[in-house]
Amino acid sequence: MSQDPAARQATPSAKTPAKRSTSGGDGKARPDGKKRLPKLRHILFALILLPGIAPLLFSSWILIERNRTTLVDQEKELLTYRARQVVGSLSEDLARRRGQIEQLGRAIVSVPDMRSVEQRLREPWVGQLLSQYVAEHPELISFGALSAARKGLSVGPSLPSQAADKLQQAFDTSLRLGEPAYQFAVVSQQKPAVAMAVPVPSEDGNDALVIQALLPLDFAALSLDGETFDVNDFFLIDRDGGLLWSGSEKHELQNALRKTSMVTDFARNPLISVTTVFDLEVAGEREETLARVVQVQETGWGLVAHKASAAAFEQVSNMIRDTVLSSVLAVMLALFFAIVATRWFSKPIQKLAETSHEIAAGKFGRRVPVDGLVSVEIADMATDFNRMGDYVEKYIQQLRKAAEANRSLFISSIRAFAAAIDAKDPYTRGHSERVAAYSRAIARYLGLPKDMQEKVWIAGVLHDVGKIGVQDRVLLKQGVLTPEEFEQMKLHPVIGADIIEPISALTDMIPGIRWHHEAWNGTGYPDKLQGEQIPLMARIIGVADTFDAITTNRPYQTASTPEYAIETIKKLTGTKFDQKVVQAFLLAWEAERLGARPRAEGQVAAPASPAAPAQPVPSAPGQLPPGPSVTGPPAAGPPAAGPPAAGSPAAARAAVQPEGAAAPRPAILS
Repeated sequence: MSQDPAARQATPSAKTPAKRSTSGGDGKARPDGKKRLPKLRHILFALILLPGIAPLLFSSWILIERNRTTLVDQEKELLTYRARQVVGSLSEDLARRRGQIEQLGRAIVSVPDMRSVEQRLREPWVGQLLSQYVAEHPELISFGALSAARKGLSVGPSLPSQAADKLQQAFDTSLRLGEPAYQFAVVSQQKPAVAMAVPVPSEDGNDALVIQALLPLDFAALSLDGETFDVNDFFLIDRDGGLLWSGSEKHELQNALRKTSMVTDFARNPLISVTTVFDLEVAGEREETLARVVQVQETGWGLVAHKASAAAFEQVSNMIRDTVLSSVLAVMLALFFAIVATRWFSKPIQKLAETSHEIAAGKFGRRVPVDGLVSVEIADMATDFNRMGDYVEKYIQQLRKAAEANRSLFISSIRAFAAAIDAKDPYTRGHSERVAAYSRAIARYLGLPKDMQEKVWIAGVLHDVGKIGVQDRVLLKQGVLTPEEFEQMKLHPVIGADIIEPISALTDMIPGIRWHHEAWNGTGYPDKLQGEQIPLMARIIGVADTFDAITTNRPYQTASTPEYAIETIKKLTGTKFDQKVVQAFLLAWEAERLGARPRAEGQVAAPASPAAPAQPVPSAPGQLPPGPSVTGPPAAGPPAAGPPAAGSPAAARAAVQPEGAAAPRPAILS
């Protein structure tokens, strides 16, 4: 019966257990493909930490937002308050000055006298009155009383042209409108001043007296409830939004602010203004600025108060920083206590899980320590688990003993089976055991796993089981086999495979039984497989079978020395045998002296040599390692067997082969 050699490749019968999932233990994916479960300590950590941290973080966020809004509003109100205070102080001072000047003018025009304003101004008492007022107000830069024709008295130094022009403009405006007029002026050293002109009509209303004054503006001296206002934080604009004066050099910032909607809205309606945060581009950089424009009621000008948001909201930033730091500290403390509590609760359960995994992995003697557990429930669970472990260990020991007994019975049955087969031929008694031992040694030096070595050994014991189906007259024939008899002999591997196939425990050994007579070059039997088509198990048994056949007495040959057998096997490497298997065989020979048993009659003694350490043979083909030396003087005893002598049984067997057919070598009929 023909069979697929690939289906007969020797594979381990005992499947390696898949790595046990430790979901909840080490977090690896479960082999059943289900979703990985979280670890217990992670769940405990979350349950302990989240109820404490989540409200803290939420409340901190709410607190930061509320405090931030409150502080921002307070900062806006403070800026508005300061701007209004400055404007109020300035307006109050100008109004007071205007009232004083207006009162002075009324004193001049109210004296009963029918003369004109110009004539009144020539009176000595008017000059004395003006001089007295100037003496009482030394801060005045310039002061005068003029008629509509600009004739009258003037006190003070000569003024720069710009300041003089502003006084003239204020004078003209006051006459035209009939009300006080103001102009912003700059005197020496860029000192700001206000040119004020106050018209005072005569009693008959036909003439007017104009009192004009140039008053200094000392913004730095303005006080806000004892706090001096920084002049760098504001600038003055006219009713059209044009810049009148600034105490700082931040001209780019001022120009950017003048282009904002705040200033344009002031030009349209000075009474409407709010404190706003602007994102301005100054010198190519974005700068956030808090600003407010407030109207100076007395003059109609606008005071623009501004402050960088970073400085204005510094308190907000400090509050956020302090809140975040305190929250982080609280979170770290919560993390610490959560970690401690998690370890305290999860450690015994984790130990229980680890012990259960170890028991599942085969370490049945492991137990969970009961001392130091955190609760009665866990202690009871650990005790029950240990009791269960005791029962499991006891049953496992019983199973192991039963399995060992079954294995011993199985091996003994195989050996008895092989011995019964070998007993049919007195020349091959012990042959199966020796081939099995040699095969296992070769498998070991090939680096095959132990379970595979065991299978190779069993296959070696049973490799000739098919001879039970060969007729005794053929099997025990002393003379030459006829071609028909030789073909019957070649059926024993197929017969052996058919015998073993129904036995499920031995199906992995069928490749070694069926194909151990196949040749590397495809000239073997029964299926003429070649190269890697031949299962590795069969290639191993083929070398071991040949070695034992050459080194034992047979009806058709006298036993040869192991050295001769080795040289023969080396010569057949690449044609009959796989090179890497031969390499492993030679290493096994050097290390373990395969076949070094008491000599059979007529066998040449094998020279002794030190054992070599066992090592796997590389899978890549290479030069064969040297076998034992066969040079030098021969050992005492009969000469080593060579080709069959004329008239010998082996020669007679070769003589009856068909023309062109190879003579059956001892290895083939072993």
